[in-house]
Amino acid sequence: MSGGTKGGGEVIMSSLNLFHNTVPSVKKALTSDTFVDLLNVYSNLVVYESILTHFQTGELTINDSNDMIPDYPIAGGNIVHIVYNTQDGPEDTKVSLWMRVVKVSNIVINERKQGYTLQLISEEGYNNLYSSISSSFQGSPSDIISSVFYSHLYNKDTKLNLMADATSGGLKFVCPRWKASQAISWVTQKAIASGDNQPGFFFFQTSKGFRFLSTSTLMNRDKNVIITDIMGDVENERGPEGKVKKGYLFKIPGVPVVGNDGKPMSGMVGSETTQNVDDFRVLERNTIGKDILNGAIASKHITHDIFHKSYTVDSYNYFDDGFSKMTRISKGVHYAIPTDAVSSNIKVYLSPKQSRMHSNQKGQLGFRTLYADEYGLYRHLIMKQVDDEVISNFEVPGTSLIQAGRLLEFNYPAVRKVSGPEDVYNKKYSGIYLIRDVIHMFKPVGNQTTSYKVDMNIVKDGWNA
Repeated sequence: MSGGTKGGGEVIMSSLNLFHNTVPSVKKALTSDTFVDLLNVYSNLVVYESILTHFQTGELTINDSNDMIPDYPIAGGNIVHIVYNTQDGPEDTKVSLWMRVVKVSNIVINERKQGYTLQLISEEGYNNLYSSISSSFQGSPSDIISSVFYSHLYNKDTKLNLMADATSGGLKFVCPRWKASQAISWVTQKAIASGDNQPGFFFFQTSKGFRFLSTSTLMNRDKNVIITDIMGDVENERGPEGKVKKGYLFKIPGVPVVGNDGKPMSGMVGSETTQNVDDFRVLERNTIGKDILNGAIASKHITHDIFHKSYTVDSYNYFDDGFSKMTRISKGVHYAIPTDAVSSNIKVYLSPKQSRMHSNQKGQLGFRTLYADEYGLYRHLIMKQVDDEVISNFEVPGTSLIQAGRLLEFNYPAVRKVSGPEDVYNKKYSGIYLIRDVIHMFKPVGNQTTSYKVDMNIVKDGWNA
């Protein structure tokens, strides 16, 4: 993505403004000129996002000779506005982040100059710190999530909206002075997708907005955006609404690729120089002993109806249910199928069936209550699914296409000696991965030009069959 790629690995940072503590809101900041431009004094900017966390956070390292902490002052709660885009990039690739200072750390003073790090959280995350909800909610999980988001987190000036998958059934509960994020977490754990009734939802923030998505969407290549192909093709392949169809195809530089004659050639030739991965590591693989003990291979969930003195039992087997009842990126199992089935009694989950916590909408067509026997067991297993085959420190030149929750195609290089085109990539490990965690890393180069790298954890829930 360096070289001939438009926008890969380098951006124009047009705004890095720290507003005075007298500017109380984003609305005021939009028209205020009471700010300090940090473009000439920052040395590093890092922004974190993940499908496992609700809000973006960041770290901004400053080299300061004006003693801004007491004199400006940086008093905590200051607004920081970050704007960047590719060189001459279109409006839809521009990223605008509104964040707040929540902590000043790592202060080092050296001969009339000091360095320190501003800990940041998104404006919506800052709103969450002040939220305390004592209200009742009733309806489908997606409706409750939307209600909590737009009532307690949303800021119309940052223009970050919520995109939510539809959910089935309904819940009824009262927030006991919870923060908005606590209410969202409670509902998220109990949501099941409309249509296929699969549990496993995630509420998270990206640079383009908030998402409440199920694994039915996250791991479905027909529903999710796959980052596959070089950027030059992306600019020429937009849908009727201008949406990007494709993104990057990541390859390792120096690994032979197939030329027009069908023979291997150097990965550093022609357009291959625009597609690269700087570094990656495999975090964990084949932990069957651990997976047997924690119930990822076989487990059981017992739901006790404490009002009607009855119970239901659901069981799970990785080799059968894991690939027939759950949306998965990969179709091949991780482990050899055992001769004797693993007992589901090795790991047993227990849940009460508390009718008073759930909605009782009798007479409403198409509406049903949600109980733990519908989501409890598979919620545990889906959390394992997004921590299965992890490639960590997957570092690449940055682009605004990279966001937590998107799919990415990675040609995993063969470790053994390459003797022909068929040996270039490992077929089992190559293919589609889910981007679980993202670290956006920026460093100044000159003027507004900024080096942009992205470090990701990408996950895969099996091998290619």
